[in-house]
Amino acid sequence: MSTDLAACRTKIDALDRQLLQLMNERQRITLDVVRAKRESGLPVFDSGREDALLQKLSEINPGPMSSDGIRRIWLAIMSESRIYQALSADPSEESR
Repeated sequence: MSTDLAACRTKIDALDRQLLQLMNERQRITLDVVRAKRESGLPVFDSGREDALLQKLSEINPGPMSSDGIRRIWLAIMSESRIYQALSADPSEESR
């Protein structure tokens, strides 16, 4: 393996570890959002918020990733967040 390839893979591995850490932190924060929404009587799912986030990310994306690529990735992230929220739901809160 060439030195350049090895160096690139080392950088990618480091970025992947950072992304994993950030994704897990994002998931933890989503539970705080759910709790705050429930306490305020707001619906947990907010499609307008998701649409606004996708639009904002497309606007601030410097590339080279395409806006479609950003959209696909964040839709998957948000889908996983909803699954995580459902699996982490406090049953006593659901009956309120």
